Amino acid sequence: MSEGQDIKLKDSYRTNITLTFIFFSLFIIITIVSIVMFYWTKLSTENFHNRVLFESKNIISEFNQKKEIAQNSAEGIKNGSFIKSFNTNEKFLDVIFKTFLFSNKDFLKISYINNKDEFFCEKYNSKIFCNHKRFFPTKDELVLSVINKIDENSSIKIDTSLKYFFQSIPTDIFKLLVLDEKGQVLYSNFVKAKSIYDIFTHNLSDKILKNNQQFVTNDIYVINLNRYKLVFIQNKKLLMKQKEIARNLAISMFIIALILSIVFGYFFSKPLYHFYDELDKRVKEEIEKNREKEQMLMHQSKLAALGEMLGNIAHQWRHPITRLSLLIQNFEMAYKMKKLDDKFIDKFKTKAFEQINYMSNTIDDFTSFFKKDKQTQDFFVREVIEDALKLLEGRLKSIEIIKEYENKIAVNGYKTEFSQVILNILNNAIDALNEREIKDKKIWIRIKDNCIEIEDNAGGISEDIKEKIFEPYFTTKFQSQGTGIGLYMSKIIITKHFNSKLEVENSEFGAVFKIILNKK
Repeated sequence: MSEGQDIKLKDSYRTNITLTFIFFSLFIIITIVSIVMFYWTKLSTENFHNRVLFESKNIISEFNQKKEIAQNSAEGIKNGSFIKSFNTNEKFLDVIFKTFLFSNKDFLKISYINNKDEFFCEKYNSKIFCNHKRFFPTKDELVLSVINKIDENSSIKIDTSLKYFFQSIPTDIFKLLVLDEKGQVLYSNFVKAKSIYDIFTHNLSDKILKNNQQFVTNDIYVINLNRYKLVFIQNKKLLMKQKEIARNLAISMFIIALILSIVFGYFFSKPLYHFYDELDKRVKEEIEKNREKEQMLMHQSKLAALGEMLGNIAHQWRHPITRLSLLIQNFEMAYKMKKLDDKFIDKFKTKAFEQINYMSNTIDDFTSFFKKDKQTQDFFVREVIEDALKLLEGRLKSIEIIKEYENKIAVNGYKTEFSQVILNILNNAIDALNEREIKDKKIWIRIKDNCIEIEDNAGGISEDIKEKIFEPYFTTKFQSQGTGIGLYMSKIIITKHFNSKLEVENSEFGAVFKIILNKK
């Protein structure tokens, strides 16, 4: 990575840390604000419920008090001795009724009723009129009527107005509707409507009319009061005002949180950035150390491979050198016996050049096999295996090679590196067979699907060391015969350079090395 790219990466990381801290702070603040808003709304609803239950109890209590006052007043009039003199002393009854009407502002009308006649006194525009017939019809529909019988033919009736009673109910947290049994609106302190069906949906209106002393919805409570139905509705204006206050508060908190999160995000991200910078330096140092170590091991592996190559060349040259030696001896004997002629010399030259060409071709094969690849290429695994077997021909003379090729596998990568892996595995198999002096030596080479298997019949690998054979510098051979880096480098090449797997297991015959290629 270039220095410019490294600086760009650090700047990007610093920005990411700062933004992450800002977004995290905003998330916390938004969460807190949302929770506050939720509980604010919940508390408003609970406050409405508690308040309306409390007020409804007070309303029922006050209503009962008004009813009791009217009943006591009617009882007092009934028990008065002046009632008996009604037909002879009407003026006296007029005074008594007016006295009761003046004494109680809620009393609207007091009537004496019998089978023959009705005498009443009634309030109208702050004045009281008395008569035998009602020529000032009452317009107030909110009336509580109390009737107290004097005898079978007569009774006292007191009408109490409920208008001021309903107007006195506090409306800061809820609005009030008073309905009759059919849903007609008799009183409302927030809307003008004739019927409840003009205010709510048909289903909700029916629900309100059918229920008593319960919450129809979270914001509507109904109770029955005598022949009236009282509907308490949560004050939406107050609720909206509370929500507006809460929303403004939330916006203010959000803006403050945004500013603070940016400021704190910038300052608090510095330690994280310095930590990252230090960690990045350490990681790079370790990567560089591992790279140097890997290069050193690769170099050692190449040296080991070179030594094995020289050993294989020695195996390959042993027979042609022996033949050349015999040809030279024959040439010397022919010279001493004076049998040298053109025909003998031509035959000598032909046989000698055959051996020399064989040795030259062997060097060319090894050179091309171990030639470093400059770029990746597509190659067939089968060809690499055949080339490796050709190079190991001298070591494989006493070993039976059993090939089981089911298909051709094409691989993309560095061919030389893959060849080195095949050579390492084959050389390990050959060494194991020779060290353990196996009589009927065999090596199976299988290609099936995306897997290459190389198996020997040397008895396998001890379970104690099977997990260690891919570790660097681990070897079961004598120190002069093995470096312990061949299988380690093979593992590195297969896993890192070919993105595949190199595994080992034991079969009934011996060790089985598996190269499992990654399917693209």
